[in-house]
Amino acid sequence: MKLTQACQREDLEIVSVDTDYRHKRHLENLSILKGEVVTCLCNRTGDVVIKVKDGRIAINREFAEKIEVESLNPQYFHVVEKNVGFGKGRHKVEIRKPTPEAVEIFRKEDAEMAKQEQEAKEKLKSLREEKKRDLGRKDHD
Repeated sequence: MKLTQACQREDLEIVSVDTDYRHKRHLENLSILKGEVVTCLCNRTGDVVIKVKDGRIAINREFAEKIEVESLNPQYFHVVEKNVGFGKGRHKVEIRKPTPEAVEIFRKEDAEMAKQEQEAKEKLKSLREEKKRDLGRKDHD
């Protein structure tokens, strides 16, 4: 499938990049090359945002259409056919959506990440307060 068909949070492996030499080298410099594992972060009407290693990259839809990928977790996503258009222009379009089980897994992951973020904020706040107390003691000495 094309990168433009990927769903949010879907882990993908790049199968091929079908573009000219110059653009292919540019994408390789961004670590977008055959065999690389990426995660689709956002795929709406604009650019496709993917996570490559520790960075995020926004790719123009035109180039995303030229990147062939394979899903590493296809059990979490299913294809839904939808009729679009009016009259004689009406046609079926395949849309990929997460399964209900995947939605539940994603909710649990979100809750866990929010909990970890809250704990990190609280820890940082306590460290700042401790540092203020230590600075206050030094001023009195």
